[in-house]
Amino acid sequence: MEEAPVTAATGVLGPILWAIWESEDLDVATKELKMEVLYLADDMDDAIDDFIHSMESWKKANGCSRSIEANTQTSPFQDLKKRAIDVSEQFHNKWKTKATCSLFSRKNSVSGTSKPKPRAPFVLADKSQLVGMDVPRDRLIKHLVGGEESTHIKMASIVGMAGMGKTTLARLVYEAIENKFQAWAFVSVNPGGNIKDVLTSILQQVGAVLPSRARTEKCLINTISEFLKEKR
Repeated sequence: MEEAPVTAATGVLGPILWAIWESEDLDVATKELKMEVLYLADDMDDAIDDFIHSMESWKKANGCSRSIEANTQTSPFQDLKKRAIDVSEQFHNKWKTKATCSLFSRKNSVSGTSKPKPRAPFVLADKSQLVGMDVPRDRLIKHLVGGEESTHIKMASIVGMAGMGKTTLARLVYEAIENKFQAWAFVSVNPGGNIKDVLTSILQQVGAVLPSRARTEKCLINTISEFLKEKR
């Protein structure tokens, strides 16, 4: 069986994923490495599903552990192991040091009283680079507007680490359903961001008139709420 070598090889992806997902600004080379890791993870997932299915079928047909053991020798895991090692070498050659990311890295590097650094503006990724977005996108669309006869407000939370594509997924859903509403807006809210800028962006996108009086947060919220009162 190849379980131990494959587990060891795929384990090297952990530090790579943590380093990439905790980074806000990625250069071209790092983005390409990120895509390699995502494609590799996707292929691993497919290979494991195929392996389990083939083993279950083989077991039912033969009922023999030796046959199962012999059949694994033709599995795709050796190729996956080589790809995982290659990606790991690319990562270490780029940074010249072993990644030491941890769940507490941000806590150790940023004091509790310091203001969070604003993130870079959201840029929609090229659709040719998106992997595995179709299923979650369609699921969210069905949840939000599947029963169009319903007038109840629906919400959805997309949870994940930095760099996993949460905002990109939200944008894909937004673009797919915006024409089903009378008013719509898309804003990306980040730690350290300016709430007045966010509210102003929403107000402008939905088509409301910007108030001439002092634009406090409360004033902006009231203007948006009043404008959307009778709209979907």
